[in-house]
Amino acid sequence: MTDKMKLSEKQLEIPVLPLKAFLEFEVRDRHGKLITRKKQEAHSWVRNLYNLLVCQAGAIAGDSVVGLALLDTSGSTRTDPTTQPASGEASSGTSNRRIYVGLGYGLYAGAGIDSFGLVVGTGSDPESFEDYSLGSKISSGNLAGQLSYSTTDAPIISTVGTTKRIQWIRYFNNNSGGAITVNEVGMYTKGCIANYAITYMLCRDLVSGGVEVPDTGQLKVTYTIQLPYPA
Repeated sequence: MTDKMKLSEKQLEIPVLPLKAFLEFEVRDRHGKLITRKKQEAHSWVRNLYNLLVCQAGAIAGDSVVGLALLDTSGSTRTDPTTQPASGEASSGTSNRRIYVGLGYGLYAGAGIDSFGLVVGTGSDPESFEDYSLGSKISSGNLAGQLSYSTTDAPIISTVGTTKRIQWIRYFNNNSGGAITVNEVGMYTKGCIANYAITYMLCRDLVSGGVEVPDTGQLKVTYTIQLPYPA
């Protein structure tokens, strides 16, 4: 939070929304021995997330005319003048009355699925607010250069003091025959807009210094999203 934002908060006596996220990486060898642990703050929410929050909070459509469209992970603009975008998937192609966020929707991806959920890559381009995908996503599999994506763990929701926390955890197994260095991580959500299911990115962060996953090793990625509520 900037000094200017803090000042505005004090003057207006209203809280500024301090949504934050943190990343943790743990690498274990084939014997289960911990060989690497890194923690860092995730600071690279992209435009898609901002547009999603504005549409949800303001009860307005994800319309490109007013700059609130989403970019899917292929870079295509997804827009609709009459419906809100969601980070889960609608119950049917013609109704947004119920939005699903269980296994197979939102960030809750199954085993072998690398099209949404927590995803990792080898790209090292600087983070940008306009990012819509990882620079070079690692595919799920057991071939050279691939990591086997596990089923995403069920989200862990907790309250610590006045802070609400949500943790998403996913494991990546290296059966590729060689070491793989992960340089970037992102959150792809399987959501919807209008009558269509779409996959779009919420954030992308570079891994400070990268993290090497040895052959037959395992990477655990934990995303912790937290929001302090006013006391």
